Amino acid sequence: MIGAITGNFIGTEFTNTLQKAHNLLELTSAKSAISCHSFMIAATADALINDLDFDECYMRWGQLNTLIDFDDATEFWLLQSDINYLQVGTDSAAAVRCGIIGMLDIPLHQILDLAAESARCTHNTTEGIASAQAVCYVVHAVRNNKSTNEIYEYLQSCFNYERHKDHIEVARSLTLTPDAKHIVLAAVHVALESKSWEDCIRSCVNYFDGNDTNSIMCIASLIKSQYCPVSEKYSIETKRWLFQNYQQILQMLEEFEHKKWMCKLPF
Repeated sequence: MIGAITGNFIGTEFTNTLQKAHNLLELTSAKSAISCHSFMIAATADALINDLDFDECYMRWGQLNTLIDFDDATEFWLLQSDINYLQVGTDSAAAVRCGIIGMLDIPLHQILDLAAESARCTHNTTEGIASAQAVCYVVHAVRNNKSTNEIYEYLQSCFNYERHKDHIEVARSLTLTPDAKHIVLAAVHVALESKSWEDCIRSCVNYFDGNDTNSIMCIASLIKSQYCPVSEKYSIETKRWLFQNYQQILQMLEEFEHKKWMCKLPF
């Protein structure tokens, strides 16, 4: 979970810029902050550790944080104040918020069912649900030592998510069609091809700047953090910022990690 939120903390500053990261000594600055992604990731964690419905948690977390701008589909859903309302969003927001479901130590078919359930309230479309399931699958796969070839074979056969030959081809597809599918493919490519967690973060900016870098970085950082540790420096910076600004997210982050260890929940 810290991987996703740290990715959000760093990525928010880069999402609407054309600034490259490979020559930057520091990836964070006084402008670093979180976006709606961290709130909804925390809401997903809330649902998992407290056995609550996803739509209930998304509505509660969303309505408690009215100063945060949400994606259009989620924003419209929140305005309805009705958890039974289904919104047909097609962007990547559902895929970003649900990736921690892939950390559950349960059968894959259950993970995919939970991913679909988490997406349905705001992104009740084939693309919205498939993107959420694809992210959760990749997180689950890397935790279970699946090879890159195995991961792409599954993505191709189950979701028609093709493997691109390099980041240039990924970026071209993303520029032409900046939908949830291509956001996820960009994140998966960076996570699987990068050498380390920090290399993954810098590559998100270097390769895909101006193409919803924040969403890509959230997903890629979560995937990469399953087998490469998040930089302690940036993890601490993220937690310190959350303590000063959004303690409810920090509390959920710490509770997620604590209950995983203490209660032996299937995380």
